[in-house]
Amino acid sequence: MTEKRLLNWDLFLNKKTIISFLVSFSILFFLLKYVDIEGVIEVSRNANIGIFCLAIIVHYASFLVRGLRWQNLLRGLNIKISIGVSSEMVFLSWFANSIVPAKIGDVYRSHMLKMYNGTPISVSIGTLVVERLFDILLLMLLLTITGLTVFKDKMPEEIMQSIEIGYLLLGVIALCLVFFYVLRHHIGRIIPERFMIHYSNLHDGLYSSLSNPATLVSVAVFTIFSWTFESARFLFVTRSLGIELSLAAIIFVVLASSLLTAIPLTPAGLGAVEVSIVFILGILGVDPTVAASVALLDRLISYWSILVSGAVVHMLSDKS
Repeated sequence: MTEKRLLNWDLFLNKKTIISFLVSFSILFFLLKYVDIEGVIEVSRNANIGIFCLAIIVHYASFLVRGLRWQNLLRGLNIKISIGVSSEMVFLSWFANSIVPAKIGDVYRSHMLKMYNGTPISVSIGTLVVERLFDILLLMLLLTITGLTVFKDKMPEEIMQSIEIGYLLLGVIALCLVFFYVLRHHIGRIIPERFMIHYSNLHDGLYSSLSNPATLVSVAVFTIFSWTFESARFLFVTRSLGIELSLAAIIFVVLASSLLTAIPLTPAGLGAVEVSIVFILGILGVDPTVAASVALLDRLISYWSILVSGAVVHMLSDKS
């Protein structure tokens, strides 16, 4: 690669990155004050290693599913890359999101694709918007269904507020998509000439995907599979500790905690996700010590292992 790497020490040591980690660790410190740390460690040590390893396998297999989803979106734009390349880029984007706030991993993925085959960043960004739209849409639908199944008419106020924020976010995205489509010609006339190519690429990458029925169906299917893998990971983590929760409860906890990562205040929701898992499991009647153990083991896979494995892949990859 001839261009400077997008991920570098200057970015890692950026003031915003440092502040985001300080916020994350402050939240985690607050959580640790209210749980029995020795008890959490003891419960975690007694986890069934075999079942826990299944959770690890399922989690890393999910990147293949996400790679297939992105590959299909790019194919709809006549951009062809192998499943191995697309999965590696998706994985490295997750690594970036785990160390830098503000979802920089999405931009990083587009940067890698540009370095790989010359695809303009503004083109591939459109496909990532489609991914996020489907993720949030399915997340909110399943969150509502499983929430009503688990809590019926006794939904906790804090969870209800989170769901309302999620629908608000979805509504804002939908309105923006309609706005930019309806006024695309007017916007094109006021954009400076030097930015016109980027606007045109972004528009084509976004609306070409949304107007292709075959692409939309494949993205929907792979999005369902990706959330299935997320839920399976959490299911195996809880089973490794001998916790029996209904499938609806498992899916609800996964989706509710994932909703926090959509608001990029901390890297991959570090701190906020752990508190969310402990809080919701507590509402479901799980002992706080056991709930904290679940959060510890699940995030050991979905966050901390990504930092280690992602750093290795990043150093060895010719695409980063």
